[in-house]
Amino acid sequence: MGPGFLIHDSHLFDGVDGRQLISALKVGAETAQELGFQYIVTMNEDDAFKETVADFNLSDHVIATVLTDAVEDGGLFGFRF
Repeated sequence: MGPGFLIHDSHLFDGVDGRQLISALKVGAETAQELGFQYIVTMNEDDAFKETVADFNLSDHVIATVLTDAVEDGGLFGFRF
């Protein structure tokens, strides 16, 4: 069944109502759990947490990424800014 993951970026949800967005993320998380694949969505935090839906805590699915150039091994994909 494919590579074992599905990736979406925020453009997929551009202009989508917050209630529909959180419902779509819930369906994605449930489907990924059921079928055994990783569902990855990249989006700004302020867009993701505008709405809530019963029986789904988005915070349980968030992996926080911190980009910094304050330390020698920081940066983005090996590039320092």
